Amino acid sequence: MDIDTDVTSRGVGRPRSTQAQQAVLAAALHLVKQVGFSRLSIEGIAREAGVGKPTIYRWWPSKGAIVFDALLLYAQQTLPLPPEGPLPVRLEAWLKMTFSVLSGETGEIVRSLMAEAQHDPAFAAIFRTKFILLRRQPLLAIIEEGRRRGELPADSNGEVMADLIYGAMWYRLLVQHAPLDDKFAHDIVHTLFSAWTLKPE
Repeated sequence: MDIDTDVTSRGVGRPRSTQAQQAVLAAALHLVKQVGFSRLSIEGIAREAGVGKPTIYRWWPSKGAIVFDALLLYAQQTLPLPPEGPLPVRLEAWLKMTFSVLSGETGEIVRSLMAEAQHDPAFAAIFRTKFILLRRQPLLAIIEEGRRRGELPADSNGEVMADLIYGAMWYRLLVQHAPLDDKFAHDIVHTLFSAWTLKPE
């Protein structure tokens, strides 16, 4: 996942100082791991980064926007598509990689950003476009390739299929009633392909 330093910019202004920008992002990521998103503040980030609050507000409109950019920097590589192979194998490999990224501190940060998006419509739009939908595209590509090779019915709906897969992932990530692990990745794929063998009335 490539970082987009213009994701949260607020119109035309002075170019960001790369050194100061990196200091702010590093400070935000460090503090959100230490104190959590709810206790994170612009004042704390500014103090940790050694910059003034006006400098931060020139670049980012909120603490959520800062943490979002920091998350992109932290995870700045895009997960590679799994090697060619049968669709169930590729889907399971993709889910295992995704679950691995979302385990631990990264998952904590993503949960915090999802909560922030519920009451900040502007941030929600950024989070949806630059994170959720961006991460959805490789999954759709895997599904579409499987359909082209005849591993899915020609009339199967890739968007709904992605919703079913990511819906299960997000539910477990947010509710935390059970782990995001390799077994869950296998169970999702096994359950979906078992269901597709049944003919609806």
